[in-house]
Formats: sequence, structure tokens, C-alpha cells
Amino acid sequence: MDSIVTEMSFNKSMIFKKSTRYTCLFVSSARPAITLLGAAGEVTGSCSLVEAGRSRIVVDCGMIRGSWEDEQRNLTLPKIDWRWVDAVVLTHVHLDHCGRLAMLFRHGFEGHVYCTPATAEILPRLAKSSARLQRTKLAEFHAGGKPGLPEDAEEPPVLFSEREAQLLAERLRPIPYGLTEQLTEDVMLRLEPAGHIVGAGVVHLECGTGTESARVVFSGDVGSKHVPPMAAPLSPKAADILVLESTNGGRVRPKDADPDAQLAAIAADAFSKNRRVLFPTFAIGRAQNFLYRFAKLSRANKLHVPVLFDAPTAIFATGVYRRYSEQYRPELARQAQAGDDPLDFDELHYISKRREMKEVKRSREPAFVMAGSGFCDGGPIMEHLRHGLPNPDYTVVLGGFTAPDTLSRDLANGEREVSVEGTKIQVEAQILSLEGMSGHADGGTIVDWVHGIQDAPSIIMLNHGEDEARLALAKRLEAVRDWRVLRTAGEERVEL
Repeated sequence: MDSIVTEMSFNKSMIFKKSTRYTCLFVSSARPAITLLGAAGEVTGSCSLVEAGRSRIVVDCGMIRGSWEDEQRNLTLPKIDWRWVDAVVLTHVHLDHCGRLAMLFRHGFEGHVYCTPATAEILPRLAKSSARLQRTKLAEFHAGGKPGLPEDAEEPPVLFSEREAQLLAERLRPIPYGLTEQLTEDVMLRLEPAGHIVGAGVVHLECGTGTESARVVFSGDVGSKHVPPMAAPLSPKAADILVLESTNGGRVRPKDADPDAQLAAIAADAFSKNRRVLFPTFAIGRAQNFLYRFAKLSRANKLHVPVLFDAPTAIFATGVYRRYSEQYRPELARQAQAGDDPLDFDELHYISKRREMKEVKRSREPAFVMAGSGFCDGGPIMEHLRHGLPNPDYTVVLGGFTAPDTLSRDLANGEREVSVEGTKIQVEAQILSLEGMSGHADGGTIVDWVHGIQDAPSIIMLNHGEDEARLALAKRLEAVRDWRVLRTAGEERVEL
């Protein structure tokens, strides 16, 4: 029998519910229990289960990103009976946290997905875009679009349809920051700003009552204080149990990391040498950070070149950023309130039609081109790369993490021959990497964030980080205070 419950003897409080795929066992207990169902020892596929009384709350259900083999793991959801899950709470709208939500309904989930209003605006579009991209990858695979893979390589998974993405949109329940929602008789929810991207939330769950109650807090992705326009993350006021992300737990941001100076130098080079610069761009977070930095250069008379924005989902998300500009850093929020948009500037041009993109490719004028997606695994960036990679007058700027088995990783590794949607191309373009663009807090910032909790947690569970990063962050935390820090394995149930 498949079960997420380990090393427990049977008693009358145990509840069984059968499904056609497996038997899932839950324990009815007054004390909360937490199981990390995904991202325990890795940085994608975030998913956690909270049990309190007879209530079952899942926090996040993200997509696993990485190698070709990792992508296949997305087909198998965490082994719980989703018919017994009362609600799902979403921390934020990045695919590694939300990418498999639209799969839940075919597995019997009948509840709602709770998130912030900004997240609820972006998620339906992101889910539909993801469904279309999955179908495109499958078609390319069968057309021979992945040379170099083993002959027996499995086809890329199609996880859900656009109809299921629409069903997800219908099940969303937005909650503004600071308001309390009664999810079940055992659990109350409150979301607070996480700073990472627009609408990102720190999840506060009040579980149980009386002496058996507990304040369970999920950090989600703690935002970096160095990556505008979002405000720096504020520490929660109280937590008994903290489930803490550890993506950059072993890293310290280099003191000399200055993306603005790098971008100014790239702009000057593009202008003086008539170069076209491509920025493969993640739609939510990275795109808006680039826009902010380009706007700063423009206001300082250091941009020199037009910025062509060819990323429909990113353009849509940028509109959401503008509608929720109160979440920016205070000085930027005031600037937006005064009518001076921190993400807008004279040189910015939106590419909305294929005809316009063809004109962009034919042009010999220097320019910055922002196009999705960041991993170079689909989207508008592919046509720009097909045209630009064999051209020595082009530069490709990579701004952060590159996933294994993606074109972005091949470029970052300095490969001189790559495959672009099945076509082998010799790389003549210049390839650059930017430092200091990560939207995740580094180890020092995370420790400061935890230390700022006034009513501090007695237990900290580290998730969403590779084992090396979790160990490094655990040592940092334990050096500051006598916290009980857990680095549990995936599907290991911890009763608190």
C-alpha cells in the first residue's frame, strides 16, 4: 500500500479512503502534521501537505523543471487521495510552485485554490500558455525536434489541457493581504507579502484550537532585497512552525554584483558596435526587473538603444504589476502613484504582431530584445535565437539559473553548436551572463528574515532547496540561535 505515513501503528484515529490508483492513509489528529511532498532536496516541484484535525490543506503544487527525465516525473502527482484535500493554498505564480495545479481536478480534487488577487489575475493566462507549450513540445518531439536524445527517450509529457486550465481559473479564490479566511473548522488562512514577485504570499495557517493549536507559516520564496521593483520582504510577527525555502541558502550575493553597471556597458557596446542584444526572459519577475533597470538607464541617458518587448505573457504580467504598484518599494510606489511608471520609458516598444517581429529580425539597427522564455525552451525567443545565434553581431544575455537539458544551459556552458527547435546552429553570437539578478534571497537575507520573527518558531523545516543548500542554511540558522532545524526527506510525515 502506497502511503505517505511512515513508522506508525494502527489506531482508531486513522482514516482510510480508497481510490482506483492507490490507497491513501490520513491520520486524524489534533496536532498538526506536515509532509513535504515535493522540493525536499531540490528547487522545483514545491508541494506540501498540512494535516490538522480532519482537515487536509496542500500548499503549492509545482512543476518539476530540469532534465528530460525530471520532466517525466511531472506525470505522477504526490501520492495522496486528492478527493480528501479540503483546499490548496498557492504562495505565488511561478511554475515550480503552481505548474501542476490544473492536473488536480482529474484526480478528484473538488476544493478551491486560495491565493492573492494579483496571483489570481496572472495564473489563468500562465496555465493556458503552459498547456499550449506542452502540446507544442510534443509536436516538435514527434517531428524530430530533440536531436541528441537517446532513441528510447520518452515523449515530453502533456500534463493538462486548456480546458483544465480554465477549470483552475474557475476554482480560484483571491484573498487580499492581511485578511483572514476560514478554510475549514480546523484551519484559518492569512497571506502576507513575500516580496519575491507581484502577489507572492507568505502563508499563515492557524491550525487547531486551544493547547493543540499551532501557527504554521510557509515562507514561499523569500524575495531578494536587491531586486526591485518589489519591496523587500518583511518578517512574520509569529510562527510556531516555519516551513522555509532554501534555494540560495548556501550563497551570499557578491558585494560587487552590479547588474545596472553591466547593462550600461552592454548598452554602450550595442550602440557603438551596432549590435543586437537578446534577453531570454522569464515572464514574471525577471522581465519586470529588466524593465525597471532599463528605465533607470533611460532616465540617466545611458540606454542609447530601443528595447523591443516580445513576450505576450510577460507584457500581460507587467500590466498586473502596474495595477498593484503599492507592492513596490516605497519610493517606487510613490513614483508610480505620482504618474511616473518605474517600468516605462521612451525607448520601450511592444511587439504584438508577427509582422512586427519579422521587421525586428530584418532590422540592422542596434536594440535590446526581451523575449520569452528564460530557459530558451519555447516561446518568441526561439525565432530570435535562430536568427541571432549564427550572427557575430548579436549578443545573448542570460540572467540567472539555467535548467539542465535546455538551450539556455547549452549556451551558458559555452557550446558552439546547439539545436534550436530541431535545427543545428553554429553559435557565433557573444554569450554573456548577468550577476545579481536572482529574485531569491541569499543565505544571509534568509537568516535575517527568520531572525526578525518576533514570536520565533520552535521548529524550522527546510524545503525547496538542494541538499547542499539546505545543509548550509541549517548551519547558518543554528549559529544564530538554538532553533530546531529539520531537513526531512520527501514524503516523510512530521507530527508537530
